[in-house]
Amino acid sequence: MVGVPRSKGCKTCRRKKIKCDEQKPRCGQCRKGVRECEGYDQPTIFRHSSARDFASASHSQGQEAIPLANQPIEIVAWASDHGIRGENTVARRARPSRRPHPYDIARLKRAQSQLAGTIPLLRTPDSMVLAVQSITGQFLEVCLPLSETQEAPLAWLGDIKEMGQDVDALPLAMSALALGWAGHVDKQSHLADKGLQLYNAAIRQLRDDMNTYSPFQSLIVTAIFVAFELCQFGSKENPGWLTHMRGIAAFLQALGPEKVSTDPYLKIYSFCRVVFIMQGLTRRRSVCASSHMWIHGPFRNHKKNAYHQFYDLSAEACGLLGCADDLEQGDDESRADESNIEQAEQVLCNILGLVSRLKKWVQDFDIVGLSGPFRFPSNDLAADHQLGRARAHGYPTKSPPDKGWTSDALYWQMMMYNYWTLRLDLYMTIFDNPILSSLLNNSDDFRALLTADLQTRGPEAERAATTLIFEECRKLANSIAVNFTSECYNTCQSFGSLVTAYTLETAIRWYERHSSSATQMDVELERHCRAILDGIRIEESKNPCPFEVHTLPDEVLKLHWC
Repeated sequence: MVGVPRSKGCKTCRRKKIKCDEQKPRCGQCRKGVRECEGYDQPTIFRHSSARDFASASHSQGQEAIPLANQPIEIVAWASDHGIRGENTVARRARPSRRPHPYDIARLKRAQSQLAGTIPLLRTPDSMVLAVQSITGQFLEVCLPLSETQEAPLAWLGDIKEMGQDVDALPLAMSALALGWAGHVDKQSHLADKGLQLYNAAIRQLRDDMNTYSPFQSLIVTAIFVAFELCQFGSKENPGWLTHMRGIAAFLQALGPEKVSTDPYLKIYSFCRVVFIMQGLTRRRSVCASSHMWIHGPFRNHKKNAYHQFYDLSAEACGLLGCADDLEQGDDESRADESNIEQAEQVLCNILGLVSRLKKWVQDFDIVGLSGPFRFPSNDLAADHQLGRARAHGYPTKSPPDKGWTSDALYWQMMMYNYWTLRLDLYMTIFDNPILSSLLNNSDDFRALLTADLQTRGPEAERAATTLIFEECRKLANSIAVNFTSECYNTCQSFGSLVTAYTLETAIRWYERHSSSATQMDVELERHCRAILDGIRIEESKNPCPFEVHTLPDEVLKLHWC
């Protein structure tokens, strides 16, 4: 028949005149050559049509209807509850000008076949594709910044959506993250289970195709894995996200800072570097993201906003906390050594300088403390936070309008929590370190730096330096406990419990170490912080990571980033 090609190979292999193995949806020749497979020609079918039929079809303004019969109930139910309605149909908009990628349905078929114990996909899975796309679209909207002045750590997900044409694991990973979000936010456990199954399929797909992907492609997929692990399983007792971060470190080493200086890779690096920095603050050790080349290299063509400048300071704090802890090691003779004293003076000077720059950061961007509705800590407030955590389970959400918070108020309140926490950690390090506290009390220069930062005047400035730090630490810990709101972290979170847990643990550590001088208010605030943190841990323990992820080979994981 005229119009039907003799060869059954893909268009790419026929154009290059090479033998095609006819694998679908992407042939092996194109996969090995890291080329885009242009697909296979379909048989030409002739049918009678009239000009009237053509005119009526071209001028139709209605919507097409997709039958819901025999489709997976849980997916269709979600679609029906989110604006895709009809008695027995799902309404679909008129076909857009840009046709969908020809292998979207084939990829979903292959993904479904990899999921053990699930119902096979039907031959016409249009309604399932539409439902998953609807879920993904709504999730990507939640990940967008609410205003131009804000930074959304997961906004890059919308930029990489179209890259799934070349990376088979990408649409699987993206769908897993979106279904996990929908399952928890809407309390539909079957969707969360589907997301976990797709996540397993994406890991297997990335492992199988690792040799054909570029470091850019592998970086994108692995970053989605990190987001899924943190949102779904949390940061405690979960080895999966740490393993993925080791892989991201290897990819960044292969790429270098200049190659991630353009979007969307700059946004992906910004997300990953916050995860690195939070891990460094928790472990009190320097991270490679704090090196000069990685602080300035990727942003060489971009002006940093308040968000990026704060994490520049946080990256510097990781190394200073580790240096301060190292001063306490060794015997008394080694501590009294002149070189060690000089090192301690340098560490103290750097910490005080960093604290001063943190305060300048607040002043430069005119950030205020509390700009939303205030509720004093109580059992009801802790219970509300636990309910919000149970609903969000580490995924970003939208704050209900009846809560009285604006988007900017929530965003800057979150930044203030981070600011209070970092200042508390640095000041607490000085106060609890006998070497640093002794140097501070015996040096007029260091005392002058401290009083300048605290803006003490008159008789207050004559008090002991450690006393001034003690009162400042108590004030910072109380600010964290009193102003902690579930709306802030549930709305702005993109790192699971990683940032929230560090904030609460830092405040609790202060209350624990100085319980002998605690007031009744301090005791109540410590109990409040523990109640919120326990609620987070309880929710994470309900859904533990059921496996240990090993996507990359050992020789890749052993590479050093710097």
